[in-house]
Amino acid sequence: MFDPTYAYKLTLKLAREHRFTGSRGEEEARKIISEEFTEHGYIPTLEEFNVKVYEIRRLELHVTSPFRAEIQASPIGFSGETSGVEGRLAYIENSDKMLLPEEGGWIGLAVGRPSAENWKLLAKRASGLIVAESTPYRTLSRVAVPWEWRERYGSLPAVYVSYRDAVRLLDAERVFLALEQAYRDVTSYNIYAERSGYKYPDEIVLVTAHYDSVLGVPGATDNAGGVALLLTLAKSLSDQRLKRSVRFVLFGAEELGLRGSLAYIDRHKDELKNVVLVVNLDVHGGALGFSAAIVSGSKTLRNYVEFKAKEVGVNLSISEDVMSSDSTSFVWKGGVPAVNFYRSSGSGADIHTERDNAEHLHPVAFKVIGEFALKFLVDLLNSEELPFDREIPEEIKKKAEEYFKKRLALVDEKASA
Repeated sequence: MFDPTYAYKLTLKLAREHRFTGSRGEEEARKIISEEFTEHGYIPTLEEFNVKVYEIRRLELHVTSPFRAEIQASPIGFSGETSGVEGRLAYIENSDKMLLPEEGGWIGLAVGRPSAENWKLLAKRASGLIVAESTPYRTLSRVAVPWEWRERYGSLPAVYVSYRDAVRLLDAERVFLALEQAYRDVTSYNIYAERSGYKYPDEIVLVTAHYDSVLGVPGATDNAGGVALLLTLAKSLSDQRLKRSVRFVLFGAEELGLRGSLAYIDRHKDELKNVVLVVNLDVHGGALGFSAAIVSGSKTLRNYVEFKAKEVGVNLSISEDVMSSDSTSFVWKGGVPAVNFYRSSGSGADIHTERDNAEHLHPVAFKVIGEFALKFLVDLLNSEELPFDREIPEEIKKKAEEYFKKRLALVDEKASA
């Protein structure tokens, strides 16, 4: 049986503080996860990896002409640094080339965070970047770009501002921006525990989630809820006899560019051929919503997910795509198909902001997806033959590569790995 109240209480426990990589909160989350595994008869294993983090030392943004105003802003980690630069404010919309000034030294106002390709272009021309939030109702994002952007393209100190402040900035001519941040290497950890199958032990199903959060954000739905869902599934499966092996993996540093899953793949690359499926759990716990799945695999895998949902009576919204989560690391670099189960909820509007906190949570959020995921795993782990083709269509492979190319600029890393 799946216990939604258990998952809810565990989410509350994990979301007491932010779990940014290298923080006290991340360390506390590891303790909670390890204790949960141990309590239910598993032997947790921690695997360390190195990752870069950032620390904000100073941030200022204000209009200097034709009026004076201080603007509240949120820094974009790893973007770059300046002790202070004043320049012309240029509205560049979606990094449209027709709007980019010919001269250098200006500060751009964009409607969305640029892709790696556009970031490279802006870093050559602009002295800074201001990114508007997508709606008037969203508070400020607490996010980072991949540290490789700073290393490869140069400094482009960047911040988020609210939608309403961005509208005010349309009437500004010059602004002053100061952003000072420091970078350092820290050790993070992936955590895993497993149960070996009694009949097909070499066939492994990975159940995954990331346990970190962005800087300063409790990350209740992203992704304390996913961690709690995974641990509750592990509890439910702890006393069952299973034909295939199941391994539960919690990744660190997902919010810094899927670093934990990439590190896991590098360390376990020789056994990836034995992994038949990755079941990834990211974004869970939002009180009002519905269950959804993103299938990164064959049509037969999508059909299997759809069939199991109908079998238990779940109105599961299913799409075929890649998700901006650790599963895509396995699709791109490991050649392993994946299913992402997530909860589509109004709480998603506050992900990566301070509002992603316990107020969004409720036990009802775990009932349907928890019971369905448990049924899905039990049937898959005990089937005599794999009920779908273990393959990834070319279209999905291209989407995974494009994701890393546009968002993380790591395609060259794969070629040299």
